[in-house]
Amino acid sequence: MEGEELTEKARVIKGPDEIKAMRCASHACETAVRAMEDAARAGVPSGQMSEDDIWAVLHAENIRRGGEWIETRLLTSGPRTNPWFQECGPRLVQNNEIVSFDTVSIGSYGICVDISRSWWIGDQAPPPDMISAMQHAHEHIQINMKMLAPGVSMRSLSKNGHRLHDHYQVQKYGCMMHGVGLCDEWPLIAYPDQLVDGAFEYELEAGMVLSVEALVSPEGGDFSIKLEDQVLITEDGFKNLTTYEFDRVLMAV
Repeated sequence: MEGEELTEKARVIKGPDEIKAMRCASHACETAVRAMEDAARAGVPSGQMSEDDIWAVLHAENIRRGGEWIETRLLTSGPRTNPWFQECGPRLVQNNEIVSFDTVSIGSYGICVDISRSWWIGDQAPPPDMISAMQHAHEHIQINMKMLAPGVSMRSLSKNGHRLHDHYQVQKYGCMMHGVGLCDEWPLIAYPDQLVDGAFEYELEAGMVLSVEALVSPEGGDFSIKLEDQVLITEDGFKNLTTYEFDRVLMAV
């Protein structure tokens, strides 16, 4: 166990070449996500796109750009988004439904790009509770991201992070943030109620990369909002490597 922990820590600081590779992989992934969104928005209203069809676009575009493979099938639509962690299937996505996904892709140069988005696809406005959840999820990752800087303790991130509303607590994500590099990596930044004393008693360092998570999923509800950005710790703070926009309709902006 000790050897495994040391191996994890050995990968945590990314060097200049690794950061360049990650920037390239991030650009490739976001280009693939754009193609996936374009295909979904073109095909869903006509009743021609299944969850599998949409997800297959990401696979194809990842390979086209020198990517390797994708760890999961985490894309669902409509009521299948809740509870989270169901995999995509043959269900045809309907007009005026939500699509949520998590890339977890091993892309260009073997670098993992782990980002998430939720989209509203249709010609009507999303319901108010979904808009509120989207805004809350966006606030969650933005506030938590602003805490990131060298020297900040992982425990303080857990203790001082944005708190999700009570009705989102039961089905919140398994962590606030996690490391990312060649795959999802060390460390794990836990929510306060999941914090284990002694597990991650370390400080952030420049060169670390964290995926900042939000899963806003009402218990017993019919939707989940999944957002996630990939963030580099710099010498004086952080740099968000993820540039893909949030759905403006779901954000109601």
